[in-house]
Amino acid sequence: MGVALSVVIPAYNRSDVIGAAIRSVLQQQLPVADWSYEIVVVDDGSSDDLDRALQPFGEHVRLLRHRNNAGAAAARNTGAQAAYGELIAFLDSDDIWLPGKLFRQVSAMQQYGWDASCTAFVLVEPGGREVVAPDLPTKALSLAELVWGCVVSPGSTLLCRRSLFAEVGLFDTALKRLEDWDWLLRLVRFAPLGFLAEPLARISPSGTPGTSTISPAVTKLWEKHAASLEPALKREFAAGLDVERAAAHYRDGKRLAATMLLGRSFLRAPFGNTRVASIVKKQYARARPPR
Repeated sequence: MGVALSVVIPAYNRSDVIGAAIRSVLQQQLPVADWSYEIVVVDDGSSDDLDRALQPFGEHVRLLRHRNNAGAAAARNTGAQAAYGELIAFLDSDDIWLPGKLFRQVSAMQQYGWDASCTAFVLVEPGGREVVAPDLPTKALSLAELVWGCVVSPGSTLLCRRSLFAEVGLFDTALKRLEDWDWLLRLVRFAPLGFLAEPLARISPSGTPGTSTISPAVTKLWEKHAASLEPALKREFAAGLDVERAAAHYRDGKRLAATMLLGRSFLRAPFGNTRVASIVKKQYARARPPR
């Protein structure tokens, strides 16, 4: 049969870590014995020695290049458009898949009839502490759940049918952040997003985007989606965007502004606001003296 699965890995100056990402793909058990797959690495204008990092993998990797850095959305689009597989999976170059990821996720999609899905993951927090996120059961996620935020890390856990891009469209290259949240918000208007509550990827957050990056993305997301939401979902969407703003202010060292935004988020939507509740719970746990 032809290529069943394409794994798209965007890379920008990640020659020191991309090898681990590729190895985690090569070590996967395929869902069907005669499936073939490809790994598509998109060099998004890197200035490091990516070629040398890819040499050990030879014919296992197909390399595409951007002349200049165009951002994560553009790199994923290039990979998706060039992919041969009926299914497309995404993996960030500084993350890895855990054993059984492809087998378990494809099996779940076949079992539940999902055309797109994400999985839980192990998040490596600053300091090395690892936590499993998000705290959701296995189910199909709807617009009502995704307006709160993009908590499923699609950059390294999303697996979908290639044909979905014809309906949903590509990632929005005007967004330098939150492009994955935007795509999922568009996706669930056509099809549910399946979620498998098994941690099948290891995510190492990189970069610390502040307000200069997040604020334009938040504004654009609001402009793109708010008008089409019913009032209750619109309030919850605004509350979710407030959390994104708060996180950016916190990273900029503006603690008071971050606290005020979290308070506004809670006031907008006090019921079901698990993002604020989770932040407060985490801060309380850190503040408690050891027993």
